[in-house]
Amino acid sequence: MKKAKSLFCILFFFLNISAIFADGHAKITISDLWISEAPASASVLVAYVKLKNNTSSPISLTNITSTSFSSIEIHRTVIKNDVATMERFSKLEIPSDSTLKLLPGDYHLMLFNPNKPLSLGDKTELIFYFSNESKILMEAEVKKRNINKSQHNH
Repeated sequence: MKKAKSLFCILFFFLNISAIFADGHAKITISDLWISEAPASASVLVAYVKLKNNTSSPISLTNITSTSFSSIEIHRTVIKNDVATMERFSKLEIPSDSTLKLLPGDYHLMLFNPNKPLSLGDKTELIFYFSNESKILMEAEVKKRNINKSQHNH
């Protein structure tokens, strides 16, 4: 019985150490995920995030899903002849050892048809899928957007 207990303790220790090690060396790190506050009647919301590739090879963001929205798309605001338009991307490459920032006026996530209105401070989960077969569940909070004249609204 003592051997079984000792074996269990050793196994438990190594499993916890490997989990800590894996988290400390994640291939992709996601931070600063937030959703821009919008009127309760809005059928499209916008989200921003930082994606860090901690590897020596490019990794692409291939999909984002959430049970809170009918679909999520990657877009980029492009200004041509003083007119802002949006380009849709099916994937977004994150270069090796780099951080890609999705920010107002540039790359961003379009969140379509929320299943309920989201207000300032509300939180919802998004799942990010990557070309290396990994997926990461993240919580996004609805925040007030600091708008200045160089940024464009949807």
